[in-house]
Amino acid sequence: MEKIALVKLSGSDLSVKFVEMTKNKSFVVYNEICMPVDLAKDFYDDYFIKPAVVKEVVSILQVYKQLIDREEVVDTICYTTSLLNEAKNNNGFLNEIAGITGLKFRVLSPEEELNYVYTAIINTFNKPKALIVHLSAFETSFMLYNRRNVLNTKVVNYGYINAYSDAQEHDEQYAIEKVKSTISNALKENEWITDLQEEFEVVCTGEMFEGFGEISRKASKYPLDMVHNYEFNKENFGKVYSAIMAQDLTKTTKVKGVPLELCKYLPYAFEAMNTIIPSINKDVFAVSKTNEADGLLFNYVLPLTIEKPISDTLGYSLQVINEYYDRKPNNALHVYELSMILFKQLKVLHKLGRSYIKVLRIASYLYASGLRVNYSQREKAAFDIILNSEIYGVSHKEIVLAAFVVLIRDADNFSLSDWVKYRDLVTEEDLAAVKKLAVILKVAESLDVTAFGNVVDINCDILGDSVIMKTIVNADSNLEIKNAMLNANEFRKAFKKNLEIL
Repeated sequence: MEKIALVKLSGSDLSVKFVEMTKNKSFVVYNEICMPVDLAKDFYDDYFIKPAVVKEVVSILQVYKQLIDREEVVDTICYTTSLLNEAKNNNGFLNEIAGITGLKFRVLSPEEELNYVYTAIINTFNKPKALIVHLSAFETSFMLYNRRNVLNTKVVNYGYINAYSDAQEHDEQYAIEKVKSTISNALKENEWITDLQEEFEVVCTGEMFEGFGEISRKASKYPLDMVHNYEFNKENFGKVYSAIMAQDLTKTTKVKGVPLELCKYLPYAFEAMNTIIPSINKDVFAVSKTNEADGLLFNYVLPLTIEKPISDTLGYSLQVINEYYDRKPNNALHVYELSMILFKQLKVLHKLGRSYIKVLRIASYLYASGLRVNYSQREKAAFDIILNSEIYGVSHKEIVLAAFVVLIRDADNFSLSDWVKYRDLVTEEDLAAVKKLAVILKVAESLDVTAFGNVVDINCDILGDSVIMKTIVNADSNLEIKNAMLNANEFRKAFKKNLEIL
């Protein structure tokens, strides 16, 4: 396993991410430091990055370079925003950084940034057809894609930092009106943004959309503290927008859930959102936590993503979590395979639709994830791990259900008060499903309790009041079968049938 560093200089901050990776396989961010930097301070007076800003950036990068050297990374990727293309002293600025720190920055064009955002989204969402709305410091961008094909793009060279600068030069109302008119004109000229076909979804990206998601979740008492794939509707957005715009725009007010250095830009970012969101003929929107940095990492670690997206987003995500956080060797894949066999063989009994397959997949991959935390409370530890993991390609509801499947493998762990916390996401039907899936997972886990993989297939015969499971094995599996039979009482409660395993 190797380490790389990703250094980003944006309009409002300077960050370094440390990443563990296995080339052509997977990566995970294990540390990040982010320092506020106002790159555009007094910039639009003469289009020069000011000496004080240059000095601040260099001093932070010198410390980052020491950290990078200490971590013994194999490569460092440095990039910055399109503002540098406008700066008259951009070459001198970047050369000074390189001369003092040895870090060479690449300036991303708005189009390159949007393409990396697309790479991040297509590999972390199960949304084959979507419109991307990307709100950044100096641009407001749109991309329409259909699976591997980008259909349309539009970059509006005006972002929330541009608007903030206009407010400093003129006044707040001038900047607000300019945001509205600039984006409205772009929407009128590009009807493909607002007039989406039924099968297309909308994904919103950028720090400000993440901030909106944080505010919205707190305001609605959303049960999960989860950014990625948080879904909101126009009513949700309207309430948060009204609350933000009711604040005094002349003061930088701390908004809970949003970094302080970004709060001064909130009114202009929200005005941009309020011009876009009501104009699109959809009522459900998703927030993405992944951005251009993740797109860069995907392309670097998995070069295949330059040509095509990962075919199984959820499977890849679960493998990454398993690779970095589960004990080795483990039998997660085999337990998953046995769980799927049982799910299909018992369909006539459980009568659960395909929507629960992803739930069982998550649960069977991560059922043992709590072992390292607390063996005696492993189900509860795994419950918390699942609810706090970056699992891509699934909804928040599916993640919650998977966590409960893992938790109530020990039936004594079930608490109705815990379940009720998630009542806005789950139903009574889901509760019945979770209880059945927990039993299926317990039987599958027991049939590979030794982790030898001895049971390779199962044939289930449903006869009267009994289910007879005939195991196909490649070695002596008496212990596995006896262990699985310990679940007979719970099986009877869930499926109203006696269990026999041969």
